[in-house]
Amino acid sequence: MKTLTYIWHDCFVYDDPRMTIIFDYWKDPTCLPGQLPAFIQHEDKSKPVYIVVSHHHKDHYTKQIFEWSTLFDNIKYILSKDVAKYARHILHPDSIYKGIKPAPESVVVLTPGQTYSNNNIDVKAYGSTDIGNSYCISVAGKSIFHAGDLNAWIWKDESTEEEVNKAIRDFEDILDTIATDHKVIDFAMFPVDSRIGREYFTGAKIFVRKFDVKMFFPMHFGLGDTPEEQKKYQIDATRIDLYANPERGEYVCLQSPYAVFATP
Repeated sequence: MKTLTYIWHDCFVYDDPRMTIIFDYWKDPTCLPGQLPAFIQHEDKSKPVYIVVSHHHKDHYTKQIFEWSTLFDNIKYILSKDVAKYARHILHPDSIYKGIKPAPESVVVLTPGQTYSNNNIDVKAYGSTDIGNSYCISVAGKSIFHAGDLNAWIWKDESTEEEVNKAIRDFEDILDTIATDHKVIDFAMFPVDSRIGREYFTGAKIFVRKFDVKMFFPMHFGLGDTPEEQKKYQIDATRIDLYANPERGEYVCLQSPYAVFATP
């Protein structure tokens, strides 16, 4: 059995009998600040665990992830270059930082175009239209894509037509690079964020027509300042009629912490 569990915002946990992959952990809204996330508390400590971070923005990264290095027999951190720079005091073995530091051999830093492979996974980093990386990970013949902040961030209510067109071109250029390696994507986690205003779904609409996406999971809708605003963002992300490709793919809107999608 393979499962994909939604934690919050851009954080998902992919689990299969051989490994666990944790994407862009920021917070667990079911836990108190500083408390160990529930999914870490219950994780099989003997299985390989991969912590994948797209970039260092506070809604994608927390230094708490490095404290988990003492909990697992086999842990690997896959970081973007900006995360490594931002956390250099934690990652450098000779720094004066007194907190928990991961072993240097457990840390892999990737820039777009670079790869990491072992007996369990093949990871390739791609670009972003913000900072950091997007990633495609191949596991047992399945491709898992996490966009990070790769999106058509067009902000139509605030931008000129020229700015909008450039944002879409920049986005499509990165998709073209990804498409040279992957025409089919089995699991795609991608931003559908209505904070950007009109046609917030444009990036998702382009993405699911560029690739043969088997299962699409919207994300990046956890930044509401009030409960009402948060609810609106969540509902907007589920408006799959606005962006879904009618010719192929399924769309799964995991929205509550620890909502799970399971497949054989």
